[in-house]
Amino acid sequence: MNINHAEHPVQLLIACDTEEKQSQIDLKLFVVRKEKEADHYYRSKVITLAEEVTSWLKDQLIRSFKSFQQPEGDESKFAVSDYHLEVQKNEQLAKLVIQEQHSTLNARKNGLLHALTETDQSIEERDTHFQIIRLDIEQHKVYCCFYRKPKVGTKKRRLAIKDSNVFHFVSDDLLELGGKIDFFIFNNEIYISNLLSFENMFDYRDHINEARDYNLHQIVNLPFFAAEESNKDIFEQHCKQHVYSRSLAQLSADNIAALEDNFEERCDELKLIRKRLPRNAQKAEEYRKKYAAIWDLYSFLDLEHYKIKYEPDQKPTTLIHFFADKIKQSFLTKNFSIAVDIDPLENDS
Repeated sequence: MNINHAEHPVQLLIACDTEEKQSQIDLKLFVVRKEKEADHYYRSKVITLAEEVTSWLKDQLIRSFKSFQQPEGDESKFAVSDYHLEVQKNEQLAKLVIQEQHSTLNARKNGLLHALTETDQSIEERDTHFQIIRLDIEQHKVYCCFYRKPKVGTKKRRLAIKDSNVFHFVSDDLLELGGKIDFFIFNNEIYISNLLSFENMFDYRDHINEARDYNLHQIVNLPFFAAEESNKDIFEQHCKQHVYSRSLAQLSADNIAALEDNFEERCDELKLIRKRLPRNAQKAEEYRKKYAAIWDLYSFLDLEHYKIKYEPDQKPTTLIHFFADKIKQSFLTKNFSIAVDIDPLENDS
């Protein structure tokens, strides 16, 4: 169901604009810790809330959902784009639909929901990593996620609270409530406001590395990597550095199929471009600037034999741009450039 459909549970929540309607929403707050080495990846604890806190939280969550909407004519709608490993678009939610290929993510999502069902009240709040608020409305469940730890005192910094005009140390941990939702889950759909929080919570780096390794295996076993001078083992080793992981993991099956089908044709085009290099030094320099985004490719391609050539002292950035189809040509100027994504993500969380 589209999130902008009137019957979507998030829309039903937003429509709860009175205390009477909000009373029909059931809210539960959980604190959760990750147990990477245990039988279950997550453990959770239910937090008991006073009625006034529960009411305040419902109101704050509805406000947070509304903050994700943008005016469109006489209505307000959620702006949603597909989840992308390399870019976060401001003012838009990134939508990730969990599918069969997301085996690690699916297992962790199911593990999280299991932990919320089978809670463990013995865990300490200070040992948890994030909060989940479960909202139940009309038999639907929406999970709002906040990647934040309880506030605890340290040797150098203590928390104090004012009581009878005197400040006293806080003996218990403090939970920070409300604020912007990092992401929320409905069925197999995840709507993400803060991509790095989402990836940290599910340790999505594991999935990124799996996708990177799979795509690399597909690429280095294509015919143009068969030559000895391709040094595909060294290329693969270099590509497994974190700085390249997201770009490689983002490659789709269509990218790789197009690479295989069109490699020789692209080589022929590059041969023609180089053949037209002016003899005049000044014009040659201007010509190279026009084709700056592709000129480095000549260091990586044996155009006569349609092979990759890769030296141990090279970096794979140019080839990755080529494989990912990030080299774009301007319609007006015919200049080549590397496609620049908006708000690029950090390469490591």
